[in-house]
Amino acid sequence: MYLSDFKRTCKVISNLFARPLIAPKYFFSLFNQRSPIELKLPWWSYDAIYYVNKSTYESCFEWGSGGSTLFLAKKCKRITTIENDIQWHNKLKKELKKNHFENVNLLYKETNLDNPDSFQNSAYLNSLNKNYDLIVIDGEDNFGPDSTWSARVLCFERAQCFINPSGIIIVDDSWRYPEIEEQSEARSICRFESLGPSRKGVTRTDIHLY
Repeated sequence: MYLSDFKRTCKVISNLFARPLIAPKYFFSLFNQRSPIELKLPWWSYDAIYYVNKSTYESCFEWGSGGSTLFLAKKCKRITTIENDIQWHNKLKKELKKNHFENVNLLYKETNLDNPDSFQNSAYLNSLNKNYDLIVIDGEDNFGPDSTWSARVLCFERAQCFINPSGIIIVDDSWRYPEIEEQSEARSICRFESLGPSRKGVTRTDIHLY
């Protein structure tokens, strides 16, 4: 979150007091410098991870690969994951093979973040072309406080066209994208603000329920 170091520290301390059971996992991942891939966990808030972990899903589409892919491979019957960094793609491909996950279709797709039109015409965005039960928006964005547009907002617009009835869309770092909440046609939105694996600060992951 766009906070001063002091405010960020206060938010972390407050979150630890409110959720003491998170503390051991949080400090273990932080001090041991365990990456989300090593932990086999998404870089989402812990509260959102716990929510998703309660259920299983038939099909999943994911923009952005990593620990979330390894986590969801255990929760979903089949997954399509889109990655735009070829080195990261190759690294995760090895992890999937090492862990014997054969239900993941990991695809390398180029993207263009020069402007909204270029992104909307990219193979990365348009890889979503059929319906899924679970869609995760957690990929490349290059978004910051001075940005005038967001790739994740455009991903969300497309995701709403391809989410199955009773499906869910997950948006990580959702505090950055108020437009998404305004555009959402979900019957309800669960907002999970908490610490997360290997993260130094508090984040928010939203889950849109359709």
